[in-house]
Amino acid sequence: MRSYAGRVKRRRRARGLVRTLLGGVVLGFVASVTVIAAVYDAETSRPTPTPLGLSFVRTGAYLTRFESWGAPSVHPVVLIHGAFESVDYWKPVATLLSRTMHVEAYDLEGYGYTQRVGPYNASTLATQLYDFIRARHLNHPVLVGHSLGAGVIARFVLAYPHVAAGIVFLDGDGLSSVYPGTTLLPWIPHLYETALYRYAVRNDSLVATIFRAACGPHCPVLTPAVLSMVQRPFEVAGAQSALFEYAEKPLVGVSVAQLREVGRFAIPTRVIFGADDNVYPSSTPRLTALRLGAPAPEIIAGAAHLTLWTNPGAVATAISRLVATLP
Repeated sequence: MRSYAGRVKRRRRARGLVRTLLGGVVLGFVASVTVIAAVYDAETSRPTPTPLGLSFVRTGAYLTRFESWGAPSVHPVVLIHGAFESVDYWKPVATLLSRTMHVEAYDLEGYGYTQRVGPYNASTLATQLYDFIRARHLNHPVLVGHSLGAGVIARFVLAYPHVAAGIVFLDGDGLSSVYPGTTLLPWIPHLYETALYRYAVRNDSLVATIFRAACGPHCPVLTPAVLSMVQRPFEVAGAQSALFEYAEKPLVGVSVAQLREVGRFAIPTRVIFGADDNVYPSSTPRLTALRLGAPAPEIIAGAAHLTLWTNPGAVATAISRLVATLP
């Protein structure tokens, strides 16, 4: 009996020692990661300055960055970018459209180089679009929204139904949804969140991989200038807090019922998608056009989710066809 009891005691002591060692390893790992994160945060704390020579217009309580192309036209075109994008993504399309019409594009609140003020939600983005149109004196514009930009247009039309002369949904269904995994964000300590964010946006290889995935197999060469175009807006002051505030909420957009309501306003509408879009199911273009009461969607062969970047000629042609039908 004594021998058995001794063996039990030795096993318990061994298990206790193992637990103590494992606990020490875990605590040591957490402490090391925390120190590394703190040092990295300190070394990357200085934000990247906004580029010189940009144009801004006041929209409510903050300044919105914008660009314009082409001479005045009867129906100006306003280009609204998607999530993680900026005005610069539209330049290939805007350059082509500007040959026959006036074109403007602006950075959504919380993206690009527009002042980070907040709050960041669907309502404020619709208000920003309205304030931008008024500030720039754009009468009855055609609104073109890429991806999340389609959701901004849907929200805008519900709030201001008699402003747009036409609307275009490009690679976007206008619906609100939840980003996968975003419910975990509030549980991540701010120190780690900041370190992970800064590492991700400054990692050239990671950013290039994500961009090419959205771009698809026919993506143009990712030059250093293009890589800087993608990264730099996420390194300016306030970019991190704005992005995480967006991520903790449903994606900007409307419900299916509200999208059908947008269609009932009978605004001339077009739906354009890349044939190989890797963000939405293949049925999305047809369903979106049906809900909006639009003609059959225009599908761009060989394009993925960034058609505005990879196929600017096809996108510009589709937009021009809609503008040509307007009185």
